[in-house]
Amino acid sequence: MKGHRQTLWYWLVPGIRVKRYLLLFVAGTALLVLAIDGLLQTPGTSWLLNLRPSVQHVLRRFLPSGAVSPVFAVLCGIAVMASAWLMVLAATLLARSLLIAVTGSIPRESFARTIYRYRKAESLPRVVVIGGGTGIKPIIESLRTENVKLTTIVTMADSGGSTGRLRETTGMLPPGDFRNALIAMAGESTRSARLLAYRFPEQLEGIGGHNVGNLMIAALSDIKGNFGDAVQELSELMQLPGRVLPMSLDNISLRAHFTDGTTIDGEDQVPLQGKTIDTIEVLPPHAKPFVPALEALSQADYIIIGPGSLFTSLIPPLSIEATADTIVRSSATKVLVVNAMTERGETEGYTVGMHLHKVEEVLGRSCIDMILLSSTPIPAETLERYASAGVNPVLNDLPRSQHPWIVEADICSTADGLVRHDPDKLRIVLRSLLGL
Repeated sequence: MKGHRQTLWYWLVPGIRVKRYLLLFVAGTALLVLAIDGLLQTPGTSWLLNLRPSVQHVLRRFLPSGAVSPVFAVLCGIAVMASAWLMVLAATLLARSLLIAVTGSIPRESFARTIYRYRKAESLPRVVVIGGGTGIKPIIESLRTENVKLTTIVTMADSGGSTGRLRETTGMLPPGDFRNALIAMAGESTRSARLLAYRFPEQLEGIGGHNVGNLMIAALSDIKGNFGDAVQELSELMQLPGRVLPMSLDNISLRAHFTDGTTIDGEDQVPLQGKTIDTIEVLPPHAKPFVPALEALSQADYIIIGPGSLFTSLIPPLSIEATADTIVRSSATKVLVVNAMTERGETEGYTVGMHLHKVEEVLGRSCIDMILLSSTPIPAETLERYASAGVNPVLNDLPRSQHPWIVEADICSTADGLVRHDPDKLRIVLRSLLGL
């Protein structure tokens, strides 16, 4: 009994933002009853019904007798609409207040959209994007606001810059690509994304050159005890519209095998060798996949691979045996987004067919259903500048066939002399391809 009294006392405490909305709802209900009573002209003797003759008496003082009833009906109609609006407003504010109290955060979207998103989530197409945080960024940006259930599986092999320093000093998993994917999922213009992207000036001792996002992931990894829980916590703090998952929680590194028989370790070292890559090896050899990532792949309706660095971003997650097997067995439509330009140190001289061959060689089976290519015209001066650096357009050498289906579309931007996949153009094409 004491517990029930204490619970009642909590509800009566001022400032919990519940009673005011309940009273507002009750007021709306009372107004609705009065208005309906007036419209229906219900006979009876209750005190509520005394308002009708009183209002009509007042109206007769200002209006002709023939206009009293129509005006009274109009007023009752307005009262019905006003009371209904008042009740909906009170219910919405009450639900929003309870949602904030339960989740501990203020929703960035309307309550109606929150309900719609959660209710419709199960019926939305499940799209999984695989690659490095930088390469797949435009794909994430193009889909993050669409009606899809979006999951990104990020390559975890970055070893350069701030990420490399943190890996060496703390032994943590590489946060760089993951941070970029989080920023893309949040939207670059959001405050949380700008915070994660901020890089401290190089001259600052200790933290110079580090990204805030990398440091936050490092801190949360230490607090939560593992990388998986850390990124889940950060994703919830940022209220992302989709999930960002690591390909593995093992401390992965890359070893490149070149056609001349030499090898090199480290993702950041691979493109610096100026040699032709034969294969990429993921170390340790039997790295375990992140289970939620496998579940996302097995339930996907669409799996999008790329764009991005072929050998250091796309092939590593596909090299994990369980991941490759899940992709091959999946009934999802598998889409390969090929880079518009070759990449120095990785894919010089590569064609579309060579990209496809390398991906399916790692997967162990020809299973790509669709290849998305850029048909965006590139200005001559831009081509010349790229060619002087040993970079050229990726040429399509595949014949037209039903499988894989080749889609060429204007999906790139050439602004500022740079050829980059454009999120807005990709959004238009992907809406059509995914049936959105």
